[in-house]
Amino acid sequence: MNKTSLNRFFSNQCSPVEREEIIRWLLDPSNDLLIRHWLQEHWETLSVDELGAIDDEPDMEKIWGKIRTRIKQDQLGPHRGNASPNFPEIHFRKLAVAALFIGVLLSTYFIYTTNSADPKDLASDGSNVKPSNDIAPPTMVRATLKLADGSTVYLDDHVNGTLARQGGIEIRRNEGGEIIYSGAASDTINMNTLSLPKGSKPIRLVLSDGSLVWLNAASSITYPTAFLGQERKVSINGEAYFEVSENKAMPFFVEHNQLLVKVLGTHFNVNTYENEASNKVTLLSGLVNVGNGKITKQLIPGQQASISKTLFSVNENIDTDEVMAWKNGQFYFGGSDIKSIMKQIERYYDVEVEFRDDVPYQFVAKISRDVNVSAFLQKLELTNLIHFKIEGKKIIVMK
Repeated sequence: MNKTSLNRFFSNQCSPVEREEIIRWLLDPSNDLLIRHWLQEHWETLSVDELGAIDDEPDMEKIWGKIRTRIKQDQLGPHRGNASPNFPEIHFRKLAVAALFIGVLLSTYFIYTTNSADPKDLASDGSNVKPSNDIAPPTMVRATLKLADGSTVYLDDHVNGTLARQGGIEIRRNEGGEIIYSGAASDTINMNTLSLPKGSKPIRLVLSDGSLVWLNAASSITYPTAFLGQERKVSINGEAYFEVSENKAMPFFVEHNQLLVKVLGTHFNVNTYENEASNKVTLLSGLVNVGNGKITKQLIPGQQASISKTLFSVNENIDTDEVMAWKNGQFYFGGSDIKSIMKQIERYYDVEVEFRDDVPYQFVAKISRDVNVSAFLQKLELTNLIHFKIEGKKIIVMK
């Protein structure tokens, strides 16, 4: 395959027959190195011609992996079985320029639809959103801590030091914002609940056994001030990331309704938001058992259990960077539909979202959470596939 053919393919200038031939060549793993070299050369040309020098070195293996996955998905989609499948047309130059404006190190701000294979041009200026008002990102933690006696401690970034003492356990908040439980436990189990509303930064909790918990916005966790007996058990609503201290004599459990996660010492993320289609448990290291009251499955690192009322599946090769983006101060979408994206926006910015049109596209982007909502929306509008309007605390989604 020569460079001229590849140039024609990525600029959508080849015939359907030529496109099929190039697709077959692109999907041959033996050609991966040549393809990455071509992308690198093309990328460097874009960097100089369109945007000037770029400091960040793009990961061509990851870029090509994303494009190849999209091509395979299209083959397995609605065109499968057709005599002449309509393969996706990739406007690579505009695609890459838009990605650079966004600052996406994936560098493939790849927009596709499962309903249509028609090519879509990407806008280059991102100037469609001109809000009369704007919504800033959260600047602090806004949490409430409900104690065993029913009293509530209201927390923000200005509340530090000792918060309470219960049954020999001191609860304090350090200058880094962590809630820390320490001390000698009594024979009484005292339950506490830590809650974050929408529009809050995540908070880190240090349990009495040294286990670490990061709690996301619109989430809560209920736990004992000290772990007694033969097990450690907490319950959550929303999303939390755990780094559990190992104690083989006292296994650690996370529960939400019928969902039960059993661990000894490991790192994992649990997403149980009520407005999501399923509960998800993603394992980063160690081993966990995940059950729904009827079925129990063991996960290994990189796997994700997805549990709904009708389905229990284990997914391989999960992009853990995408799962953990919330904890690391990023929005990261690896091919998400707009409704999934806007659920995150609702929780993080504490806004209402109204959909006036169906937008059947999926988006790949990585964006900092330290931006106003208008700046975030502008990044999506670079695609020219979607538009937004801000009215007070409401975001309207349109074609």
